Amino acid sequence: MEAKQFMTKDRNKESYGGVKNYFKDKRIQRIMIAVITVLVAYAIVLNGATPKKYKLKLGEKSEYDITAPRDIKNTILTEQNARRIAEAEAGDMKEIKNASIEVINKTVDFISFIEKYRKNADKKIRETLSTNDENYDSKALNIKKEEATNLNKELEKLEIVLSYDQVLFFVANATDEDIQNFGSLLRELVVDIMGQDVTEDNISQKIVQMQNSILTSNLKQELKNCGLLLSKYLIKPNRTINAEGTRAKKERIYELALNDPNNIVMVKKGDRILSKGDVVTEDKLKILEELNLLETTGKIDFSFAIGIFIIIFLISILLILYMNKFCRKVFNNRNDLILLSLLILIILITARMVFEISTLTIPIFLAAALISILLDLRLAIIVNFLLTISISIMTNGEIKFMILGAISGAFTAFIVSKTSYHRNSLSMGGLIIGIINVLIIISIDLIEKYPLKTIVYESIVVMLNGFLSIVLTIGLLPYLEVAFNIVTPIRLLELSNPNHPLLKRLLIEAPGTYHHSLMVGNLAEAGAEAVGGNALLARVAAYFHDIGKLKRPGFFMENQMDGNPHDKITANLSTLVITSHIHDGVEIAKRYRIPQVIRDIIIQHHGTTLVAYFYHKAKNVEKDDSVDEENFRYDGEKPSTKEAAVVMLADSVEAAVRSMPDKTEGKIEGFIRKIIKDKLDDGQLDQCNLTFKDLDNIAKAFMKVFGGYFHAREEYPDIKNKDNVSNNENDLKINEQNSNDSHEETNFRDTIEETKGQIAAHYNNKTHKEKSE
Repeated sequence: MEAKQFMTKDRNKESYGGVKNYFKDKRIQRIMIAVITVLVAYAIVLNGATPKKYKLKLGEKSEYDITAPRDIKNTILTEQNARRIAEAEAGDMKEIKNASIEVINKTVDFISFIEKYRKNADKKIRETLSTNDENYDSKALNIKKEEATNLNKELEKLEIVLSYDQVLFFVANATDEDIQNFGSLLRELVVDIMGQDVTEDNISQKIVQMQNSILTSNLKQELKNCGLLLSKYLIKPNRTINAEGTRAKKERIYELALNDPNNIVMVKKGDRILSKGDVVTEDKLKILEELNLLETTGKIDFSFAIGIFIIIFLISILLILYMNKFCRKVFNNRNDLILLSLLILIILITARMVFEISTLTIPIFLAAALISILLDLRLAIIVNFLLTISISIMTNGEIKFMILGAISGAFTAFIVSKTSYHRNSLSMGGLIIGIINVLIIISIDLIEKYPLKTIVYESIVVMLNGFLSIVLTIGLLPYLEVAFNIVTPIRLLELSNPNHPLLKRLLIEAPGTYHHSLMVGNLAEAGAEAVGGNALLARVAAYFHDIGKLKRPGFFMENQMDGNPHDKITANLSTLVITSHIHDGVEIAKRYRIPQVIRDIIIQHHGTTLVAYFYHKAKNVEKDDSVDEENFRYDGEKPSTKEAAVVMLADSVEAAVRSMPDKTEGKIEGFIRKIIKDKLDDGQLDQCNLTFKDLDNIAKAFMKVFGGYFHAREEYPDIKNKDNVSNNENDLKINEQNSNDSHEETNFRDTIEETKGQIAAHYNNKTHKEKSE
């Protein structure tokens, strides 16, 4: 049972250790930083781009001025217009079979019946009455009335209803000519109208058309009155609506009208949807709902969110590809990636907070300035461009911000990179950026024809934005430098100030080391410049490379005044004291918050070189048979950068050349190249990316520095003899000191005459050997 418990614990430990190692993987860390940054940036941009929502109801008065964030169709008004157009369209008609013929026949029958009963009346009068009868007129009228009655019955069968007097007029009073004219006109009008499309919808119009023709005719008034009444009984539809076809036709017209640009009612971006005090109508409420501006709807606009995510994702991929190609130093450094992500998110958050006040107040220049100073100029330019795109999503693509951010942000990156050696220069750079902002905004406002008042106001805003962005840059720089252990030119200049507490301690407690460090700084700066390294970093690192000697300054020859303590201790103990100064230096540097890059050079400036003097002392003077060379080597790290390698070479060269009795140009150069060759042979330069040409350039740079220090001088006439004696004595003292100089790592009693040709031959042989391996 216990064995199982132990096995379970072991598995848990292994599992935990595996997960821990997984998250220690730099590639995994980079992925996690990228994912977190993308998700947070997406959330910020989405929140800023999502329009503000309002609490409104139909029929209420609006308490807000609401403008359209984008172009949108007023669907309700567009539908109403389309419906109106469709309803106005004529229906699909079909002919009523024989309708026109029936109307014409009915008209003909009407005239025929009138003629028939007129003839019947005349015939009866002729047959039954004599012209000599006393009551001839009365009896004739009665016959006509009787026929009029019969005619009226016939007309009722034709579904024509006239008054008895009107029918009697046709039989008794109208002349044959009247009936003929009336019949001709009636038939003509009926034929004409029934030749047209007569429907239930327009039949009243057709009847009025016929009546108007009758009224304008030359008929007697009685006939006109009859004709007006007859038109209502004669005219009837000859076409009817095809319900199915009409519905399909109107639907087709409705769909076409909905998509007709001339019919669509659009609300343009920036147009007022509702003004304060306006009544919320159905169409306005529908627009707000479609824009997702109503609190009551609460729906998620998935297409909007997905679109923004795709843009942010593509922007992130573009930045990653750019960094992998052109900024690999930042890409491979976890702290730099965290700093970059932090700066991007800070700008996005700030933009989200202030853009609703005015997009011109967004301090996008802050990101360009800080990234240019702390990380990389090229990276600052691309990040500024991508940030401008991202923030423009929140500002709905406002053209002023996009132009200002893209142009002035790029200028900011260049300007601060040139002025980053002094905080006062940065302040002047802020003024220049403000002026550039003003020029850009004036140009845009002139193009857009803005009034002078607006131009002046916006110019003041962008001027302050540019200047305050640099002020914020200056304020944030020290905190970011310390938090992310980044060394900027400004930080290096501050560290190189002689009033720095650590340098002042070095001057007072270890003056020899202090002056040695100054000289090493001059050499390192020249050497770094010669190989394209960071000359300022090399100089400042050289100032601090020996601060570990502050712990035991008297054990180092350059600080000794009254005797050498190494004469009283063994070579092993002396070596331990000497080699410990690199680790002591790192501890002191941490206490004084010296940047990591300088602490790295402190631990690397001796690499794993041999402390030759004490090694030979233990082996030859103390006669120790158990001497192990590894115990007499520095336990530091080999230089991994150009600057660290240059400081190592400058440190060794300065001490060696200072101890030379004969400082002629040829011997100094030979000595310098001998030291460089020894470091190369010892493998101390294997981990830095220096080429053979670089080493040659370093040697030449060192020679230029020494040429200024050890140039020939004319002796003063009055002390010439004394100087000769003094110089001889000093030469003896220097030679004596050389035997005890614990800082020198080369046996200076050997004669050194290496030439450039010999060193070059050695380099070639070594290169050939490495290739063959």
